Amino acid sequence: MQGPVLVFIAVLGWGALHSLLAGRSAKAVVRRRFGPLGEKLYRIVYNAAAAITLIPLLAVLAGNLGPVLVKIPWPGWLVMAFGQLAAFALLGFSFLQSDPPGFLGLRQLGGGQADPPLFTSGAYSIVRHPMYSLGLLLLWLFPILTAGILAFDLGITLYILVGSELEERKLIEEYGDEYRRYQKKVARLIPYIY
Repeated sequence: MQGPVLVFIAVLGWGALHSLLAGRSAKAVVRRRFGPLGEKLYRIVYNAAAAITLIPLLAVLAGNLGPVLVKIPWPGWLVMAFGQLAAFALLGFSFLQSDPPGFLGLRQLGGGQADPPLFTSGAYSIVRHPMYSLGLLLLWLFPILTAGILAFDLGITLYILVGSELEERKLIEEYGDEYRRYQKKVARLIPYIY
């Protein structure tokens, strides 16, 4: 199998697993099988599984970079590097704004509230999924684009588009009309556009 195709398929597999484990049905299975302990551990185990399964995905990418398609020359690469730094800093800000203990699963370990209130201020007043948007910027502002990196970026972009749609449905179930009003005011991934 061609390298970039393998990378793309690996990303789609990782994304499918990630989405499946994030779904309400997976949570319900854990709740039924393991009770309150499973509910407490679910988020932290989910995050660990996502991180651990990312390692072989990155190994597939590293082994299948393929030929260089685009290499941004000076000073363009510097502009892109600053763009990535800004995106990384804003990603950190968005993460801090999204209840890090709850996001990581630490709050649930202590018996705290599993579902936080709906965040609509700060980065969340610009787009509904700022961490996805900024993650895409980090990927697409890389100054060297190989066939493998292109396949990876396309796969992650597709995963984010599909995953954010699934997440939107979950958020409507969770927050109802409050989330529908938020959807009408704030774009999903690209400010004022989409």
